[in-house]
Amino acid sequence: MTGNICLFGAPNCGKTTLFNLLTGKNERVGNRAGVSVEEKSGRYKKDKSVIITDLPGTYSLKGVSVDEKIALQGLLRKPQTVISVIDGTDLERGLRLICELLTLDIPMVVAINFSDEMEKQGVKADIKRLSQIFGVPFVLISARKNRGVGELMDIALNRTAVCALQKKFDDKFIAQAIAAAVKTAPTGENFTDKADKILMNKYLGIPVFIAVITAVYCLTALLGGFLGDKVSAAFVRFGNASERALIAGGVPTPLVSLIVNAVIKGVGEVLSFTPQILVLFFLLALIEESGYMARVAFLFDGLMEKVGLGGKSLISLGLSCGCAVSGVMSSRTLENDSRRRLTVYLSPFMPCGAKTAVFAWLSALVFGGNPFIGASLYFLSLFAVAAGGLFLKRFNRFNGGAGLIMEIPVLRVPSFRGVYGALKEKTLDFILKAGSVIFLVSVAVWFLQNFGFHGYTADIYDSFLFFIGDKIKYIFAPLGFSGWQTSVAVVASVFAKEAVIETLSMLSDSPATLFSSGYAAYSFMAFVLFAPPCVAALTAAYRELKSAKDFWIMLLFQFSAAYIMALIINVSGILIERSVLAFLSLTIIALGIIISIIALKRRGCGNCSACGGKRCKRKKANTTI
Repeated sequence: MTGNICLFGAPNCGKTTLFNLLTGKNERVGNRAGVSVEEKSGRYKKDKSVIITDLPGTYSLKGVSVDEKIALQGLLRKPQTVISVIDGTDLERGLRLICELLTLDIPMVVAINFSDEMEKQGVKADIKRLSQIFGVPFVLISARKNRGVGELMDIALNRTAVCALQKKFDDKFIAQAIAAAVKTAPTGENFTDKADKILMNKYLGIPVFIAVITAVYCLTALLGGFLGDKVSAAFVRFGNASERALIAGGVPTPLVSLIVNAVIKGVGEVLSFTPQILVLFFLLALIEESGYMARVAFLFDGLMEKVGLGGKSLISLGLSCGCAVSGVMSSRTLENDSRRRLTVYLSPFMPCGAKTAVFAWLSALVFGGNPFIGASLYFLSLFAVAAGGLFLKRFNRFNGGAGLIMEIPVLRVPSFRGVYGALKEKTLDFILKAGSVIFLVSVAVWFLQNFGFHGYTADIYDSFLFFIGDKIKYIFAPLGFSGWQTSVAVVASVFAKEAVIETLSMLSDSPATLFSSGYAAYSFMAFVLFAPPCVAALTAAYRELKSAKDFWIMLLFQFSAAYIMALIINVSGILIERSVLAFLSLTIIALGIIISIIALKRRGCGNCSACGGKRCKRKKANTTI
């Protein structure tokens, strides 16, 4: 049998979990809306001639976001059958989408997912009655536990008839259908309701979030750091043994240097942070799979609205903590172009896995492995997102957008499949990058380090690398890291942030000495955090922005933000170190300037020139008498 089956439904209804089960693939899943932002296809495990397509989630066929348009286009291609997946714990919303689908001339079967959770909530659905009312087959399933999936596919593969019922599908019809076919037994307050009294409390929610994130980074630094030290020591021993063996075998000195310093020690230094990446991604996957991230989005929605974003943008920021590419691509779930553009600009500010590895490495060298360094940079990134949003929303192309429309999922025990999938995807991506991009960067750095205008050289000051670094180091001098080695590392980070580790490791036996102070090292980390992301993320951003002008403006904005933030940190550190009084004086002056600007803006503009009369004219033009 051949055919094409589409999985369709609202966000977070379990489509991708079902897709993975049917195809044997391991696509990303999560207990929140917006995980699937593009169309994915695979072959049915039991019949390779059947193509199954997982469409992005949508709440309506009239969706305006990019991912919702992709879902609608998938339906308009007229697949053989549509499996419409709905959340059994929220039948009213799911049935409303079914009514929209029934207006299309496509064979369909409805899969009521989360049947196990329906049982816990005392919800019983009469699928025979629902099938009669809507004129299409209904099947109870649990994709997480592989219940009812075989029956679902038997019906879907043989489904050819199209609903011929001529009914008026409205809210009254849906209410009557639920009353006739769905019974709910009282079960009292469930765990989700109890937990939400704390997690979404306006006084307790934010402190809980801060505690959760701090705990994540502390566990990553402590547990991952301990295991990472073991891996690093193993690579050092392997490198030393390889060097001795190569020299004893008569291998030329340049080739020994390439193999040992560039390949084994350079790439090995990056791979030694794999345990920390594993711990970080594991903890982030637990948080996401549980449904907590959606609650954070609602918790911060009001604040995010004020800076031009919204709670839904916070999902993109959260994804960027794993990989900036995922964060940028998830902006497709946003309905408004201005907000989508702003999210693409700001998502790379978050500390991805590669940046986290750099911070952990420098923290161990300079700050004795202080676990709060990583957490402080996370909160610094949130501050930068807010400040960047406030700045950019003053421009028309970044100003606009409606409030948050997204459901709060039920709190669930994270599934092994979901956590394992996230862990496998992100960790393999980190390792493969170290084995490809980082390897190439290591070889390039070694070549530039060992060759100059007169060929091979043992004196690094005659090398191309020193020539390049010495010419650009003055750009970064005000930021506190004026050495040519750190300048070269910044350039290498354009290809992959992890390249900072292997570049500084290759150029110095003691990288900590490259920074004159702790605040200079922190300034360097802040610059790495906010500077334009790696090539892969930049490619994704260009694709999402669909404008060369927007792309170059984004690069300028991100570089400027990185430079200004690093400059502030370095200057503040110098002032605190040399004169607390001077620092306080400058702080008071800065506050005075800020207060004066705010006061001028709030004054009546009738007799002043603070705005050049522009706002006055605009207000008068918009006034009705």
